[in-house]
Amino acid sequence: MRPFYKYLFCFFAFFSIDINAQNDKKYSGLWSEKQSASTRKNLKDSVKTVYFKIKPKQGLTEKKIGRFIIHNDIRDYRYLEVDKQGRIISEYWDSGSAEEVYLSTIDHQRTYDYTYDEKDWSQKSRCKTALKPYYPVRTNNLLVKLNRVVAINADNVFGDADKVWKNNWEDVYLYIYDKQGRITEEREFNVIRGKAMLNKNRSEKDLFTRKIFAYNSKGQVVNQKIIPGSYGKDMSYTDLGTECGFCDDLQLKYAYDQQGRIIQVIMYSCGEIVAQEDYVYHPTKDYVEMVKCYVSGPGSIANANEKFEKTYNEQGDIIKKEFIPGLGGLGLYGETRYYNYEYDSHNNWIKCNMFLEGKQEGEPTLVAERKIEYYN
Repeated sequence: MRPFYKYLFCFFAFFSIDINAQNDKKYSGLWSEKQSASTRKNLKDSVKTVYFKIKPKQGLTEKKIGRFIIHNDIRDYRYLEVDKQGRIISEYWDSGSAEEVYLSTIDHQRTYDYTYDEKDWSQKSRCKTALKPYYPVRTNNLLVKLNRVVAINADNVFGDADKVWKNNWEDVYLYIYDKQGRITEEREFNVIRGKAMLNKNRSEKDLFTRKIFAYNSKGQVVNQKIIPGSYGKDMSYTDLGTECGFCDDLQLKYAYDQQGRIIQVIMYSCGEIVAQEDYVYHPTKDYVEMVKCYVSGPGSIANANEKFEKTYNEQGDIIKKEFIPGLGGLGLYGETRYYNYEYDSHNNWIKCNMFLEGKQEGEPTLVAERKIEYYN
């Protein structure tokens, strides 16, 4: 136990060094779930709540409706609540069926509810970085994450699933820094607590992963070696829209352009590329115009093919997804999907017409709408 407490002491000491070392950097170094590509939440400004509904066009079979709803590029939640600090505090998932009306009441026995360590928030929210955020660039592994407790009512959500799904768990992220104030290692702990373990303390048995950071001469992260902990060694690693095993060479690789923007992220494991994203920026406007994707494993099952390209508008929302023919079949959904939007005054979309059958004409396959409330 003594080495563990020493580790905590080093964490807080190095965090102070990191704050002082990065005073000249102007972007938040804190990962924001509501603005992250990894969670498909491109929410801007002081969002308070989001209500989501979706309507399929007439004539679709129930099977097609279910597949279209699951396999589109905007669907993620039906209800979302955010606190004034921009932290997700509650969300409700129901991604397998069409809901043509907004939720009128929120049953928190069917939501994921999150609580945060305020001391952890106070320290980590001061962290700064030189890396400018761009949606949908995958920067989730380069930024500092908050500790939080996740609570669900497993019996209501998953049926009689208490033996395989716990009622409460805590995600804890600890960081080690070098003398220049750069992160050298991230440690992610998953502390699982069932009904009989509500007061369980974190230990090394709860360590899911260690990420070891490597930098180039410009101070940019170019590699993260990913090592499983005691809790993660018999599990899979999930990232870039897919998952893979913890091979000895599991790593994330990053490449940058002359402006310091990320232009490529690669997940590599077991001697091969598992997933890759290449980012193309608009030639005159400073936003990501296209993402060229390759994904294998379970991620390829969720798409019509392993290779595809996603085009984005200036608000960071996908407007086109085109699959590149290869060994896999494109199935009955067509090679191209189209999305167009209506926006509110905060540049968040409130209506999305989805054309998921290969042509951008006629009645949309799905129409999604969002009711968004703000703090200001």
